Amino acid sequence: MRSLLSLVGVLLSAEMALHAHPGSGLAVDAQGRVFVAVGPFVVMIDTNGQARTIVSDPKNEKFYQLHHIRRAPDDGLITASDMGDAIWRFTADGRLSRFYPWTNQDGALRVGSGGDPFEVDGEGNVYAINSGQFRFTLILKISPHGRITFVAGGDWGHADGLGAKAKFADVHGGSLVAGPDGELYLTDDRRYVRKITREGQVSTLAGGAATGFVDGSGVQARFNEPMGLALSSAGDLLVADSANHRIRRITPQGLVSTLAGSGERGATDGPAGVASFTEPTGVALGPGGEVYVLEIGRERVRKISNDGQVVTVGRVTPNPTPR
Repeated sequence: MRSLLSLVGVLLSAEMALHAHPGSGLAVDAQGRVFVAVGPFVVMIDTNGQARTIVSDPKNEKFYQLHHIRRAPDDGLITASDMGDAIWRFTADGRLSRFYPWTNQDGALRVGSGGDPFEVDGEGNVYAINSGQFRFTLILKISPHGRITFVAGGDWGHADGLGAKAKFADVHGGSLVAGPDGELYLTDDRRYVRKITREGQVSTLAGGAATGFVDGSGVQARFNEPMGLALSSAGDLLVADSANHRIRRITPQGLVSTLAGSGERGATDGPAGVASFTEPTGVALGPGGEVYVLEIGRERVRKISNDGQVVTVGRVTPNPTPR
């Protein structure tokens, strides 16, 4: 009976963590296997739709409440804990090792704290957030040697500009992605998608001060809780527009359109314009350009094929320990 109660407690704790700070923790490897961060677990869905837990820390001895999964430069997979003490590298067979800090010493910067997004570029640089609620938001870069440099940001708010003249607000639970030319993209304040050039110039790529649903160009477009981001090979940004129950697409020129989702809450598969989602939080690109969508509140992964058909890939309910 005690072991049964412990098991129930672990699963309830995972579910509470899951809904407290939903994240965009979704990645797809070159084999088409899907990886999802669910509380203190990483669940893998294989190409046959079978899900199993591959990483588990229910006692929070190493990490707690994982939010984001990114691809590492060596095509491995990495995730960061809500406690912000480290970035962890993991493999499909469940091997876990520390990616940052790179030595046994503590890092100078907490990564992933409070559900903050992070990114690792092709050169191994880590991009992370340092923020104080309603006071400031900074974007920082950590080199592979541990050197921390300032990228952009300052006082809390919304302002475009160079370096410290730019302002960001609440980026918790959102997403941060790096482009091939060193530019960064991130969701901001549940209404904007921002761009940062390699030189630190910040602009609002899309979204306006009011939330809502509008396709269109740049700041004329409207989002409602944009969360997950993914960058396609063509340079388009895919956005999980959570409260609008849609997947949006932004061209490099800032033109926003709807890739999939009728706008109704639901789980209807089918053509992109008819299919329905429920609060999607994550997006990722598959090996053939397919778009995978995480609906973490429903513990479900969907796929948008290149011909615009939406199908359900699998469920992501974790087991308490890896099998």
